[in-house]
Amino acid sequence: MIMEAPFTKAEALLAQAFGQDAGFRDGQWEAIQPILSPGTRELVVQRTGWGKSLVYFLATKLLRDAGGGPTLLVSPLLSLMRNQTELASRFGVNAVAINSTNREDWDSIAHELESDRLDLLLVSPERLSNPDFKGNLLPWLEQKTRLLVIDEAHCISDWGHDFRPDYRRILETVNRLNPNASILATTATANDRVIADIQSQLGEDLKVQRGPLMRDSLRLRAQILPDQAERLAWLAQFIPKLEGSGIVYTLTVHDAKRVAEWLQGQGIVAVAYFASAPTELRIEMESKFQRNEIKVLVATTALGMGYDKSDVAFVIHYQRPSSVISYYQQIGRAGRALNRAEVVLLEGSEDDEVNEYFIDSAFPGAEVFEEIQAVLGQRLPTIDAVTARTNRRRSQVEKALKLLEVDGAIDHDKEGYQWRDPAWTYSRLRSEEISKQRRQELDQMRDFAATRECRMLFLANALDDVADQPCGRCDNCCNLRHPVASRELVLQAIEFLGRARQAIISPAFFPPGFADAERKRKIPEEDRHRPGVALSIYNDGAWGKLVRQGKYEADSFSQDLLTPSVQAISQLETQPDWLTWVPSMRTRAVEKFALELARALGIPAIPALIKTHENEPQKSMQNATHQLDNVWNSFEVAPGQTLDGVCLLVDDIVDSGWTLAALGMKLKKAGAKDVIPFALATARPRGDS
Repeated sequence: MIMEAPFTKAEALLAQAFGQDAGFRDGQWEAIQPILSPGTRELVVQRTGWGKSLVYFLATKLLRDAGGGPTLLVSPLLSLMRNQTELASRFGVNAVAINSTNREDWDSIAHELESDRLDLLLVSPERLSNPDFKGNLLPWLEQKTRLLVIDEAHCISDWGHDFRPDYRRILETVNRLNPNASILATTATANDRVIADIQSQLGEDLKVQRGPLMRDSLRLRAQILPDQAERLAWLAQFIPKLEGSGIVYTLTVHDAKRVAEWLQGQGIVAVAYFASAPTELRIEMESKFQRNEIKVLVATTALGMGYDKSDVAFVIHYQRPSSVISYYQQIGRAGRALNRAEVVLLEGSEDDEVNEYFIDSAFPGAEVFEEIQAVLGQRLPTIDAVTARTNRRRSQVEKALKLLEVDGAIDHDKEGYQWRDPAWTYSRLRSEEISKQRRQELDQMRDFAATRECRMLFLANALDDVADQPCGRCDNCCNLRHPVASRELVLQAIEFLGRARQAIISPAFFPPGFADAERKRKIPEEDRHRPGVALSIYNDGAWGKLVRQGKYEADSFSQDLLTPSVQAISQLETQPDWLTWVPSMRTRAVEKFALELARALGIPAIPALIKTHENEPQKSMQNATHQLDNVWNSFEVAPGQTLDGVCLLVDDIVDSGWTLAALGMKLKKAGAKDVIPFALATARPRGDS
């Protein structure tokens, strides 16, 4: 039974949380009211900063005070969970999370919940597939919960910019809910297509509340700066002129670290934030950022959906995101409680390559599923074991297995993976159609960067908003000139990038299926090469561009690479006695550079390796097992060579590292005291969070 005056009670709770002058924004009470009635299903699509979390926390408090069961909130990110539990407490809602950071508390949380002492439980969608949670606590919640909240509900949809297969498991819970439970789905980033998809999954009786997406506080601008040095210089020159604190978004973890390091060197308080950083460190960074002790949080998408800092004064994109929808979601971090916030997109030359990689990884093609189906006629124990049987990246195999599992095509238990549904077809996943849509979104984001029309209106139209008037605030509306960084700073950035050498570390284990059938085996210490160095990152500013030109345009490497190569090698802990190179049947570019390098170092160059036959390009090998297999039988130590001392093994580009690892083993077995790898560049890192 709902209390007699829920609106009056809600106003009192609002005042308790935010002060006596606090009031509902347009649509907030209208979003709360329906879900106070049993069995209601509602989707709320409102812009970032509107206050969607206020809706479900107030609804939870009202329902709990009326004797209802706890709320189950499915939330996608740990940073978002921490944000949400803090906000819930302001409304008197006792909220806790079960996630990977608090394993020691799980039993006590379950006991508190079943004793009716908790108002709200936050879980990730992945938790819904955990055998213990699924078998023990989830059935109790499905019967007792009064409100199920699906935050960032666009993740349910194939067409949502951040589709996550585990979100589909929520639908199993939806189908098992007690009849009194209401469902509230919320998102800021759903166009017509996504809304229709969510409605088809949550039911035709789903009520949709949709508000305007235009943000009056945001000042949008875009500037195309293909060269990384120019972008770094731009950040260093103009961030100090911006008031308050803000976020710089990068596409990869590597770029987040590098941009933060550059800004720190320029006297700007900046830190890199990404998903694989230690939990304690991320919590510390979030806390300092909230207190404005950090000027710039350089972040991947790990700092994304729902993260709330009301006074973020600027959001800058170091690279172009994959879609307008994703971009809108990220810039929504800015200007929530400010009259003005600066939003700048800096477009770079590497953006398309990185985004294409993410598209390929997120939605594997038919050939990936066909290979997996062929090998899962027998049960395989791990993802690595499945990967070893295919020529696919581990990330592709992992995503494909997740999609197949959620779709019911395979069995996955403690014994491993096995195909279950002989009638399953690839068409059920719509992967090709979705990937095509993602590439159209990528084109649309390019159009946004290049448009001369109102940028906010462009975003609104892309999101199927009803807005029809220019914002009057963006660079195009105001005919703003693009600021240019000083030549001095650009040169400093080039020098910084030129010093960005990359360590080459020997793998510690053979890949699955290479040494033993289905398990990794440790590579003996005496067979591993020493830590080596790569001069640059392929196609980056400074030396990386020269490496690309030499490999694919000139068929020889520039003399300008010699001096920095000698400097990088001279800083190694152990110095080489002689040098050899990775031979090729297609080109002598590496050999010619190695001979020049040997002369510059003053050491002998010995043709110690021969290629026994033409193999597939190493870059076409998609996982470690195939990469090592492709190299192992294609090279041998040249007969008649007497090898001793420390060898410098030279190559042009190192990616997985298996070519250098395999040839290092062969050289050491042939007598070399030690092997130190050197490469002109590493392949560009493409990690996403």
